Amino acid sequence: RTAVQDEGEEEDDVILQKQENKRTYATSYDCGFIFEQLWKKKVVDDQGNRIQPEPCPEVRIPDTVVYKGGFPANWFFHSKIDGRLLKKKPESLYIPHIFEAFGSENGTCADQVVASYVGTVQSERGPVNTILYFDRRRLKDFLFGENSLKEGFLQRFVAPGAVPFDSSARNTTIHATWSPYNCLVEQRTNNSKLDDKRVGTSAKVNVTSGRVETIPISSHTKLHKQVSRKCKLMAQHIAATSYDHAEVTNMTCYFKVGEKNRLW
Repeated sequence: RTAVQDEGEEEDDVILQKQENKRTYATSYDCGFIFEQLWKKKVVDDQGNRIQPEPCPEVRIPDTVVYKGGFPANWFFHSKIDGRLLKKKPESLYIPHIFEAFGSENGTCADQVVASYVGTVQSERGPVNTILYFDRRRLKDFLFGENSLKEGFLQRFVAPGAVPFDSSARNTTIHATWSPYNCLVEQRTNNSKLDDKRVGTSAKVNVTSGRVETIPISSHTKLHKQVSRKCKLMAQHIAATSYDHAEVTNMTCYFKVGEKNRLW
């Protein structure tokens, strides 16, 4: 462990667990599994040599609270001290604490988005993902009310990086489709400015196809190489820390370029 510990970080000891007789169960809708595996510490390298235990390197994740059964279960965050992915102590999973952290200033004005919730609901066709966006008032209503989306995660909104404290900016996301053999990256920018009062809150930040300006990112660019590398690191870390060395065959990731051009 480092000598300095982030406030609220959960104490944990590295335990070498037996790999046999345990299988990983994860689907596209099991968000808690992904964050948990990225947080778990890798103790051996690809050659089987013991290394300094560490969570997934180079992957920056904004404050994220995983919900299970309609209640907060785990709170993951990015260390400001050494850049590690950490998990809060269980006693930090207190609704007023979550509201204080997620509802604080993040580069948007008072009536702009501060957080989003990705939840899963069951339909006749199977599980369906639903994305909700919150300003401070709606976030408070969500946190202190009854959560109808039992499984999912709440994540702090990362303000646009080019002008992080300018609400006239447009929300931009880097969309990556990764496999061990290929990585397609594109920039998706919402058509509406964040300060456009004629457009609803969700519509101003939504980055689904049809609502955005899409620009392919060349594989020769620095951004593409960064995104591809981070996807590969996540896949490798999940394989190294899951009980049965689960292989990630493909994944879709959303990145944001935030303040100081940091990639989240």
